Amino acid sequence: MKTQHQTVLAALLLGIAAGPASAQPEEGSLYEVTMQMELVGLPVQMPEQTTQVCGPKEHLGRKMVPHDENCSITRFEVEGNTTRYTLVCTGPSEMTAEGEFEQLASGGYRGEMNMVGSANGQSMEMNMQFEGKRIGTCDYVPPAAPGTS
Repeated sequence: MKTQHQTVLAALLLGIAAGPASAQPEEGSLYEVTMQMELVGLPVQMPEQTTQVCGPKEHLGRKMVPHDENCSITRFEVEGNTTRYTLVCTGPSEMTAEGEFEQLASGGYRGEMNMVGSANGQSMEMNMQFEGKRIGTCDYVPPAAPGTS
C-alpha cells in the first residue's frame, strides 16, 4: 500500500522527469537507469527501480539534469568527469535538490541526489542513488526553455 508521501514523491519525480517538449527531436542516448530512493524519516524502504530513459547525446550540459518549467538550475559545475548541480522547483511541489553525477568510461553515468521540499503542506526529504547504462540511441526531445511553450 502506498503512503501519501510515496504518492506525492512519485508525482514530483514524474513532473521533473517529463518536462514539456519542443518540436525538434535530436539523436539522443538511450539508457537503462537503475534508481534506489530513500524517504528520510520513514521506515518504508522503496524498491529499486529500473527504467529506460532517453537523454541528450552529450553528457556535458544542463540537459542532463531532468527538470520542467517550474524548476531552474541555480548552480551547475563540471570538473573533469563529475557534474554538480542545484535544482530549485516552485509551484505545487516546492523542492531544492543538490546532486552530482559522474560520467563513466563506458558511456554511462552514476550519481546521487538529495531533495528537500514540500508538497500538499507536507515536508519531505529524499535521497536517491542512480546509475545509467547506455544501451542504444533514441529520439531525444529537449525540454522547452523557461517561459516558452
